[in-house]
Amino acid sequence: MAVSLAVKTTDILKKPNLKPVLVVGWNTEAVDLYEHLISFPSLGYDPRAFLCLNPNVKRAHYKNVPIVVGLDKFSETIDRWNISEVLIILSPAEKEFLGQIVKLCTAKGIDYKIVSDAYDEDYGHIIRDIIRDAISKEDFGIRRILDLIASIVLLVILFPLFVIVAIAIKIESPGPILYSQSRYGKDGKIFKVYKFRSMVADAEKRSGPVWASKNDPRVTRVGKFMRKTRIDELPQLINIIKGDMSFIGPRPERPFFADNFRKKIPLYMNRLKVKPGITGLAQVTVGYDETLEDVKEKVARDLEYINQAGSLKMNLYILFKTIGAVLKGEGQ
Repeated sequence: MAVSLAVKTTDILKKPNLKPVLVVGWNTEAVDLYEHLISFPSLGYDPRAFLCLNPNVKRAHYKNVPIVVGLDKFSETIDRWNISEVLIILSPAEKEFLGQIVKLCTAKGIDYKIVSDAYDEDYGHIIRDIIRDAISKEDFGIRRILDLIASIVLLVILFPLFVIVAIAIKIESPGPILYSQSRYGKDGKIFKVYKFRSMVADAEKRSGPVWASKNDPRVTRVGKFMRKTRIDELPQLINIIKGDMSFIGPRPERPFFADNFRKKIPLYMNRLKVKPGITGLAQVTVGYDETLEDVKEKVARDLEYINQAGSLKMNLYILFKTIGAVLKGEGQ
């Protein structure tokens, strides 16, 4: 029989500097993951237990680590072993449980990472996550300094353009020059994102929150030019200085839409592991989203970026692609 949760717990104070984790999955990859974490304690993980999804498994332990059988034991296992993070590593036969596992983690309020390729039927994309944090503290510190310097310099250089844009907006239509919207930031924190107003004032007063569409009649003539050249995004330099955003990262979404997407796309909120950006891999490879499938494709690209957020090559690729899109007027 697989181990009961009544089995004596190992001393949870034995490794005070390591994060206690639950490995969801019992397969060759799960064993390899365990061996890797044990061999490299510098990764900071202490595997406390395996959660097996196969009810026919009879093994009780692997190297003194308990093997608990059944998703119905998830919550009890989290509490019993003082788990602070879940590492999901499913076999192809277990892929159907991914959405359920993610929901259990969300309901329990516990962090999770998918450390193997997993195909989600409802998602339709291959998703990869990693064991390590997306950006180390050292990388984050360097990135923050670069963000601050670049945003301040750009605000000074572009100030004359800001004045011209402000005058053009005021001449064409009544209303504010800038507008702000609530967006989800890193770790789900809500912040106000700033933009030059590209639509008529109170564009959603009657309709409520709706996606902007191609040839949207609410967009002004000045707004159309700004959106094509992405000038309307420039006030987000202020968001970077405030620390809400970075130059590169997943685009921040409005809570109204994000809360809807998270119900249909199990891994959607994983985008919030890093700060949102003015531009990102999804923006330069997928473009504007008009359907749910577009959003799914963007999420896949966002997670791909998070996996390589510390890569200079990846960030330079996005930067140059963004510059090209601006020069070509590919915005919408």
